[in-house]
Amino acid sequence: MTATYQNPILKGDYSDPDVVRVGHDYYMISSSFTYFPGIPVLHSTDLVHWEHIGYVAESLPFTAYETPNHKKGTWAPCIRYHEGTFYVYVCAPDEGLFVFTAKNPAGPWRMHHGANETGWIDPTVLFDDDGQVYLVHAWARSRAEISSRLYLHRMNAEGTKVIDGGIEIFSQEDRHPTTEGPKLYKRNGYYYIMCPAGGVKTGWQLILRSRQIEGPYEQKIVLHQGDTQVNGPHQGGWVDTPEGEDWFIHFQDIYVYGRVPHLQPVHWVDDWPLMGVDTNGDGIGEPVIEYPVPKGYEASSARPFTSDTFCGDRLGLQWQWQANPRREWYSMTENPEALRLNMSRIYKTSTLFHAGQFLSQLMQHYDFDMTVEVDWAGEEPGDRAGIAMMGYTYRYLALEQGKQGLQIALYQGETQEFPKGSECDERVWETKLWSRELPEGKVYLKMQVRSDFTGEHPEARVQFAYSVDGQHFETAGDTWLAVCGGWVSARPGIFAANFEGRISPGYADFRNCIIAEP
Repeated sequence: MTATYQNPILKGDYSDPDVVRVGHDYYMISSSFTYFPGIPVLHSTDLVHWEHIGYVAESLPFTAYETPNHKKGTWAPCIRYHEGTFYVYVCAPDEGLFVFTAKNPAGPWRMHHGANETGWIDPTVLFDDDGQVYLVHAWARSRAEISSRLYLHRMNAEGTKVIDGGIEIFSQEDRHPTTEGPKLYKRNGYYYIMCPAGGVKTGWQLILRSRQIEGPYEQKIVLHQGDTQVNGPHQGGWVDTPEGEDWFIHFQDIYVYGRVPHLQPVHWVDDWPLMGVDTNGDGIGEPVIEYPVPKGYEASSARPFTSDTFCGDRLGLQWQWQANPRREWYSMTENPEALRLNMSRIYKTSTLFHAGQFLSQLMQHYDFDMTVEVDWAGEEPGDRAGIAMMGYTYRYLALEQGKQGLQIALYQGETQEFPKGSECDERVWETKLWSRELPEGKVYLKMQVRSDFTGEHPEARVQFAYSVDGQHFETAGDTWLAVCGGWVSARPGIFAANFEGRISPGYADFRNCIIAEP
């Protein structure tokens, strides 16, 4: 019997994936936006099983990212390998192009500021046969007031700096609106730009090709939703294998669960890539849900990390902060058997949405239970520590000081976005929904997540609970539908902070964060 794989190949929110092969190894990266360390690097030997090996960007060197800057940060990176060096290209829409280089894809990475431009997004680079280095990028309408256009630039020989003003090589907003996410390749004497158009949830894969890098470019749609349930399908990267096969990794936006990666077979017909399977005979592929595995496939238990006992000397790779990391937020040495999260030493916040010290991870399952032990050591009014599901509407279950002593409370946060240029980008308010008094000591917090794929789009139902003995849990509040964030999935996590703007010496120790499928 022929072995098969199932899409999506990962259930985590790996938005805007790109992939490169080096020998028999594959490396995939994705967007992180305001979450740091950013741009996760995943490794595979068969394109189906992936493990997390590091991050590209520990932080961004701008004060704007000292606090959460939702929908900003690292957008749609590109990974390339050239003469023994790995390159990652990424644009922050307000700060320009960044180039990261490394000998080892697990890091460390060195950062170069490749261009100080506003409005550039989704860069892609080609090291050409004649030594020329080319960059193609798209535009963010929110910054540049243009979109659905692709520009070509030349870079220095090292591939670290843009050296010209660029030229427009594609613009067809009427026929292919929201053209973005380009990936630049060369094959059989053709230059190819593979890019999505038509929108994240409703679009298609467009291929541009030309014998000349400047164009003009022929065009062809090679992958669309068709009769499948795979909406989009949106941007990604093409890769060949040592065995002579071709594959394309793209994402599908599934609302609250984010942008999950799919693997599509690629067959070349008259020097055009046909992605997926042409079920209707019209020359346009449709995404596969189940398909024979790539040659070289091996059964593997490799997968991204989730649970954490916090017993090491550094945070696990599954965790990201909501802003540039700060050492004042945590310690793994003051209590070697726990992660100590500090309420506030120098950093103030009034909502979890704007708390850089919210420590979260990607959901790797549609259905799961997340449980964590918390030892409370808060000292000031406004100190809170707990478990949360972040999004534009979010909830968290937290320990705090009540009138009679320690209590547990359920809060809901609501977010209203403002147009760019107003005094603040979001207005956020939090409401206490439920509370109970607790005895002092250790408390177990739990978040149960259950999916529902029967409606118009997927939903994630969340129920919070708590226990004083780790065995018998009491529900906290009602079941709630999680909400995605700014171009990201809902994100489960833990935190400790002071919500009244006080400088507090308080802290909470977290142990045994267990994430398990039911």
